[in-house]
Amino acid sequence: MTSRIPLPALAAAAAASVLIAGCSTASRTPTPDAAPAPAPQAAPAPVAPPAPPAAPAGLDYQALTGLLATGSVKQVKQELVGQTVSLTLARTQGRQAPAGLYVVEEADRIYFRCRTVGGGFAGGEVTTTVRDYRVVAKPRQRIVDLERCAPAVAEPVTTAAAPAPATASAALAPAPQPAPAARPGGPVKPGMDAQGNVVDSSKVEAGSGRTVKGLNDYEGEITGNPAPNSKFTKLQIGMPVRQVTDLAGPPTDQGAYVTGKAWIPFYFGADRHRFEMTYKGQGRLIFAGGGMGDFTNGYLIWIIHNANEPGYR
Repeated sequence: MTSRIPLPALAAAAAASVLIAGCSTASRTPTPDAAPAPAPQAAPAPVAPPAPPAAPAGLDYQALTGLLATGSVKQVKQELVGQTVSLTLARTQGRQAPAGLYVVEEADRIYFRCRTVGGGFAGGEVTTTVRDYRVVAKPRQRIVDLERCAPAVAEPVTTAAAPAPATASAALAPAPQPAPAARPGGPVKPGMDAQGNVVDSSKVEAGSGRTVKGLNDYEGEITGNPAPNSKFTKLQIGMPVRQVTDLAGPPTDQGAYVTGKAWIPFYFGADRHRFEMTYKGQGRLIFAGGGMGDFTNGYLIWIIHNANEPGYR
């Protein structure tokens, strides 16, 4: 005999079956993966503070002048020699300037002598060593000897240039011509030729020759090459006028002129005027000291050799 299940019980069993199936399906449904956590960021590297500006190497001009104003010449020399200095030198212009020396401020009457000079140096910034210091009495000058004066050489900067696109017009452009070679002896100086001979004494500038120390520690200059059998070869920087005329004889012409120092207020030094003697076929001699009316107390500071000297100023 088949038993009969009541209808309400059958409905309840069907509902329970559906519920169980739904739960089983829900448990098998995959859940989406969780979003990955962001990677930790690296801390920025610390930025180094800017380096302080470099201090100037050695004494500047202000410190140097302050040192020269203290103590005796011997004391200043002991403290100054061996020091490094950084200066901006300029060659004084014209024939009124002390021969072969440089200045920073001409009115200070402090002159700088370079023992060696780099190629092409005519003034500018130098950093070098002091080798000597002295004071010349006639004319009174404070002179600082420097080890070497040479122009500063800038570090070359190398940049990679992008290649320019080739064009039709570029193929037609002429090839660049090489720059003319520099003269081995450097530029020709006024009044002189490439071999160092004086051709026009009136145009020669101070500093064109070699600086020498003569009698009684006088600083002077010798410019040009002596003429054959020149009497100038018997002369020395620092000789007085009378000794010079005893050795070289009377000049063909002579005259005086005022230097730039004559216009410096309260300057009473001996280099306010200069006296010039001209010798035909030999050159010219320049004296400092004395006065406009009497140059017998002058001293020879510049010898200009010129075999073609006409003899008249």
